Amino acid sequence: MTVDKQGYGAELIIRRADQESVDRYPLVPRYAVVNVDLGSSQLHVGDLTFLPGSSVPYHYHDEGAEETQIMLEGELECWFDGIRITVGAGDTVTAPPGINHAFFNRSDAPARMITAFPRTLPETTHLDDPELSDVSEHPAITRAGTRSAPYAAGVDGVERIELSGDFSGGSLTYTYFVDIQPGATMPVETSGSDAAIFVVSGPVISVASHKHELATDDAAAITAGDEYGYANEGSEVARLVVVHPFLNA
Repeated sequence: MTVDKQGYGAELIIRRADQESVDRYPLVPRYAVVNVDLGSSQLHVGDLTFLPGSSVPYHYHDEGAEETQIMLEGELECWFDGIRITVGAGDTVTAPPGINHAFFNRSDAPARMITAFPRTLPETTHLDDPELSDVSEHPAITRAGTRSAPYAAGVDGVERIELSGDFSGGSLTYTYFVDIQPGATMPVETSGSDAAIFVVSGPVISVASHKHELATDDAAAITAGDEYGYANEGSEVARLVVVHPFLNA
């Protein structure tokens, strides 16, 4: 895979236009968002598309490898620690280390998710199919739009939609969408640890000390002590995924 990595200070920009996907599972192409080779020593983040009829079979991850699965498009059947439930766009599944989980696309349309780990090189162990109970809700699943609030006091036109954290059973990761209205600006912050920024819909313009533009599907790997913040100069709402390797305060 070839990636055009543009460094801006301690920040690394990953351009989707210069990437190639890799199928780890049949009919499940994956793009790397950030990892140890793409600017982060603490995060392992990918962008997966589940084509119709595809699956990621039942498995779990090793100690420290909490996995957050953020649905961007479509619908998947999720197996989670002995239960079966349907997840769709905007839903998020938090799988702590050692918790078994799987995803199946039973539909005739693609589905897409961001997967995030708060450590590099997570290990995966696959399992036989279990007996399952059907449920409609689970504490590990945050439904779309259920945890929305203004990004910060005094900041107009920017909303934070929490996806995973202590409220979903997580202990190692905090993730959220940032929705930026046209003409609005996400304030500049300094990261105390690595962070990953992925553009679901853009473009957005950096307003931090390292100036750049991120298009849809581009990513930025933010290292500890670096600044980040983005403005939406377009005519449509911009959406970012932000991943931190720590629990929400």
